[in-house]
Parts: sequence; C-alpha cells; structure tokens
Amino acid sequence: MTLEIKPKEKIFLRLAANDVRRSHFIEFLHDNLISIEQTAPPVDNHHLMAVLFFTYCPGGQKKPRFGFEARIETISPDKRIFLRRLSEPFACDLRLWPRIRMDLRPVIYAFCENQEFKIVDISGSSAHFTLPEEEDSPSYKVGTIVQIKFVFENGETFADCEITRHWIDTTGKNHLAVQFIGYNEVNDFIKNIFALNQNVRPLKTASSRKNRRRR
Repeated sequence: MTLEIKPKEKIFLRLAANDVRRSHFIEFLHDNLISIEQTAPPVDNHHLMAVLFFTYCPGGQKKPRFGFEARIETISPDKRIFLRRLSEPFACDLRLWPRIRMDLRPVIYAFCENQEFKIVDISGSSAHFTLPEEEDSPSYKVGTIVQIKFVFENGETFADCEITRHWIDTTGKNHLAVQFIGYNEVNDFIKNIFALNQNVRPLKTASSRKNRRRR
C-alpha cells in the first residue's frame, strides 16, 4: 500500500496505552525511514528505540484513517524525529486505537528462561512486560535476542525477540520492552485483531475531554 502523507500533515503517535502524542509529517527517506516534527508533548532520548503506533489520514481528510508500527531511531539537534516503519499500514478508526482489551490480557501468558513475564502491553510487533521480583533473575541487556513463549487459550507458540528497552520505574518495578523478529504466530494473532477492528479500546478525543470539563 502506498503511504499518502503530505508534508505538514497532522499525525498521531501512540507510545503506550495512555500516551498519545500529536506531530506533523515532514518527509519519507530511504530504508523505510520517516521524519516528523517534535511531538506534543515532546519525546527525548529516553524514547530512542521505542516501538509505537503511527496513524494518519491520507490527504488530510477526516477518514479513512490508517496506521502502522514504527520505531524511534534518532532525534536530531533541530528536534526532528526519525522513525523506521516496521509494518504495512492498515485501516483503523480515529476512535479505535489498536490495542488488546484489558479483559483479554489474562488469557495470554509469557515465559522466558523459566520465568513468567507479566504482559503490560502487546502489539503486532512488540511487547512490554514487567519482570518477576526475584534475586536470581537473569540480567537482560538491550540488543540481546531472547526466545519468549506465549500461551493462549487455544495453544502456545514461541517468538524470537530483541530487547529494545530495560528499565526500573519509580516504584522499583523491572520493565522489559521487546520487538518481535521475523515471522511468528504471536504477530499474526495480534495483527488479525487489529485488522478486524476487534477488541480495541476507544481513544478519548480532545473534544470529548472538553465536553467532560464543561459538565
């Protein structure tokens, strides 16, 4: 599918479940690279290599809306952001952002090196986990390739994953973000949900927030 995005066209980046940021498209570059303006609110070097969901409306129209997954590669001194597109675009709704519903989460489990990872967020090409609080937990380094076992209600599968981020939050929880490598059934499972616009949660638009404040 041809990406029909014009310079200065408004786009939205979803970095996490409740983290959606506005920006404007600049240009297409080589090797699936895309440059955009700094987001509002801005991203910084802590977001490098983060995988996000990029949405736009071709020609600046209100619909149809399309989206694809991308990774933050670099942020230039003049605040331009360079993204690498990771998947083909597919149709989505402005009110419906691709995300597995909370009530689906309990039927998906993840295991790595005999430890269970708690799934925080999962998409067609990446996942975010919290790690068990154990003294003998393995040390996970960015760039390392690990194999993760995913268990669903109707079966299980393995996926090779590259660690893209590893951090400890302010509460002391250990987090791990990975990107799936190559073909895997997890990828198909998640993308099929997105493509069918099923099991997604609505995005609260600016207008709905204003209306809520007026009440």
